[in-house]
Amino acid sequence: MSQYKPENPATEEEEPDTLLMQLRRKEGSWLDWAQACQTLLQRQKMTPQVIFEATGFEPIHQNQIVVGSQVYEGMAKAGASPAVLEYFGRKGSDILYELRILSPKDRVQVAELILNRNLNADDAHEIARAVKNYAQLRERPEGFGDHPGDAVAYQAWKTAQQTSDLQERTRAIGRAFQYVHSDGARQQIERLLSTVAASSSGGSQRKILPKLSVFRLEEDLPRLLPVVGSLPLSTAAWEQQITPEPEGPYHLIHSQGQQTWVALPAWSVIQSARDPVAIPIENRLLGTLLNQQIPPEEAQDPVLLVVDRAVRQWQSEGFFLIDRAGSLEVEWREDSGSVSLFGRVLMAVRPPRILDEVVAQDPWQLDE
Repeated sequence: MSQYKPENPATEEEEPDTLLMQLRRKEGSWLDWAQACQTLLQRQKMTPQVIFEATGFEPIHQNQIVVGSQVYEGMAKAGASPAVLEYFGRKGSDILYELRILSPKDRVQVAELILNRNLNADDAHEIARAVKNYAQLRERPEGFGDHPGDAVAYQAWKTAQQTSDLQERTRAIGRAFQYVHSDGARQQIERLLSTVAASSSGGSQRKILPKLSVFRLEEDLPRLLPVVGSLPLSTAAWEQQITPEPEGPYHLIHSQGQQTWVALPAWSVIQSARDPVAIPIENRLLGTLLNQQIPPEEAQDPVLLVVDRAVRQWQSEGFFLIDRAGSLEVEWREDSGSVSLFGRVLMAVRPPRILDEVVAQDPWQLDE
């Protein structure tokens, strides 16, 4: 809580009705109102809404003047001049509220700049942001000092360097000249102005780096599966297939010969498979496996079976690849018996359904 005491401080002995009347009639300065709000909020435990209903001071205004009074108090302790304290003691709570993000020393310097230039709360907001960002720089830019005017000038100077639009660069340089304080910073801005002048007169233009979008991959990357041929497939060809080994954070795979690959989404069943491969099959075979009738419009659709070659132990709830006279077939059985297993079928993948291929080529039609 602020320790600042205005001329007529609100004390905890004062009745809440007296303080509410003071706020309702707006008696005294805004610092007196702030002290009254603090007392009602912190000592009398009133809510901002109750104070608003009794006085007309909106909660957002209550917060503004209370925070502003704390900034004012901090500036007084940090050695602000009598002129600054006298000016902001009469008005400017909205301006001091914008300075809350700064250190006490920076608040004093920025308040002096605002007073000298007769700036408003919007200007204070921009200056405070510039000063805060400037203070976080690891190294002070060449030629720029520690005055808040140089902080604003640096931000504008940097903006002018990073834009290729001539009007925007000109406006940024004008803002830099408006606030610059030190001679070294002024020289840096004058050099940049010379570059802009040369560009506008047809001279050699300064190179502006293009923007580059940077994205971070999510954890669930698509998985790249080798396509090992279509059924019927010989058992010997199946056994000769090499297991791919993804490398690094991007799951790079070095292709062997004329190997065909297919990328499938990061479904959990695929991500948990140890050695998944894809096998194209006819849709009628899928219907036979599931004992289902395939709709005529889907009869010609290609289907991919995803098989985990690492699973060769029989499980009654799964389909498996088995060897039949040197050729692989998909089968479900209640027990493994004496057959050799060459992988469990994890899923069947159908192609995406496109209702109208012509319309799909014109995204704007779909948007409508």
